[in-house]
Amino acid sequence: MSGTMHADPRTVLESLIRAALRAADPAEAIHRHVRCEGESLLVDGATYDLRTWDEVRLIAVGKAAVPMAQAIAGLLGDRLSRAVVVTKYGHATLPAPHDAMTVIEAGHPVPDENSQRGGEAVCDALRDCTARTLVLVGVSGGASALLVAPHPGISLGTLRAVNDALLRSGADIREMNAVRSRLDRLKGGGLVRMARPAQVVGLILSDVIGDPLDVIASGLTNDPYAHNVLVGNNTQACAAVAEAAGRLGFAARVITTMLQGEARERGREIARAVLEGADASLVPCCSIYGGETTVTVRGKGKGGRNQELALAAAIEWDTLRSAGQLTGRGDYALAALGTDGTDGPTDAAGAFAFADTVQRARTMHLDAGDFLDRNDSYTFFNHLGDLIMTGPTGTNVADLIIVLRWGN
Repeated sequence: MSGTMHADPRTVLESLIRAALRAADPAEAIHRHVRCEGESLLVDGATYDLRTWDEVRLIAVGKAAVPMAQAIAGLLGDRLSRAVVVTKYGHATLPAPHDAMTVIEAGHPVPDENSQRGGEAVCDALRDCTARTLVLVGVSGGASALLVAPHPGISLGTLRAVNDALLRSGADIREMNAVRSRLDRLKGGGLVRMARPAQVVGLILSDVIGDPLDVIASGLTNDPYAHNVLVGNNTQACAAVAEAAGRLGFAARVITTMLQGEARERGREIARAVLEGADASLVPCCSIYGGETTVTVRGKGKGGRNQELALAAAIEWDTLRSAGQLTGRGDYALAALGTDGTDGPTDAAGAFAFADTVQRARTMHLDAGDFLDRNDSYTFFNHLGDLIMTGPTGTNVADLIIVLRWGN
């Protein structure tokens, strides 16, 4: 590819998003680490002789719970005696693959009555485990809200209020889950303790920066008595984007998989970096960021962290253009999205930002800065037709920001 990009930038970004989601496919993640050979279940180097267990139970929780459960059930067949699957509304897009499987859809990002129903179902499935019970637990992002089993004296209303306050506070996922784990019987390793003396194997698809087991899903299986295996994460998705962009002729680089902090600040920084950073002389180039930012909600608008990041980036590019700092800088575009297909309390995964985003908004009498001030990024991008609408993806490995620059 020459210095001029021949394909529409939106088309290129969409192809890179598809590459990331393929790499984060939860069923493939399970199959990379778990397989059956005869009567043996092999899990990342450990061997479990299925003839020695009276029964095998399955718990799968999170936005990727259904495909993870399907993959595990497909391996076990009729050896699986009982299964409980809890996922987000709209994410149970595949049929339950096993007669012994109960599938519950629940609320996210704030827990609801079905979240508590899911917690009760999981507790019930673990209550009579013995030393001859093998419990496989598929864990993916979103489980902290989707599955709740509050300690006695703590109501669902209290949990909802705490979750809502945390989401609006700008707290990061570590801080939020540290609070959640203290309010719940299953979190903070409680699931493992409840299953004792059973053997618990945790199969974890990480949506948290750095993949800390005590933070992912509020540490459902974070206990020395569990065998925990990380089956997939954001790093794999970012690497897949870099590989796909390289095939298209871009000089591609993963800048970080540890992006965090206030979304609008990171958006401004990323917008400047593609023009002024270490790779600014490379054209065409693709810069890739993974992680999870936060939003301190001050307005009453509708949006999510990725939409807010994209809006801040678009405003920064417009500001630099107005200051005469973009002459000879070529063209550029950005996609910011949640890999689960949702961004905040919206039906969008994120948003696209282009060099002319704010200029196009002005022709529609839209003030981009006003929308940012009101945390109303969803409405802004909806007017422009620049929301990323993937629908539920069946996976969740945190967020991706993909930035392209091309031309002269």
